[in-house]
Amino acid sequence: MQIGQFITEMETTKETVRYYIDEQLLTPEKVQGKYKFTKVEKSDFKSIRELRNMGLSIKIIKQIKENKEYCGTKKQWKSNLDMIDTELSKVDLELKKLNE
Repeated sequence: MQIGQFITEMETTKETVRYYIDEQLLTPEKVQGKYKFTKVEKSDFKSIRELRNMGLSIKIIKQIKENKEYCGTKKQWKSNLDMIDTELSKVDLELKKLNE
């Protein structure tokens, strides 16, 4: 599918999709100058959205995606857990500041 159909189905904007492509979070194939989106990009987009809704930064999401090459290994799980722990610590610190 092309970008117009993708943004409609994903209920997002062209700017968001282009940003995720620029950040290499989405990697659709380009055919004759037009992006072609598949089930892979749909799945990746849904994952990005879920992680963003959890408050994770684009930087952390990129690291998680990069860790996919170690898919299912202890190294991947440990790395992802460490990143999430770091982000949760930041959130806890912000909450403490707000409650003071």
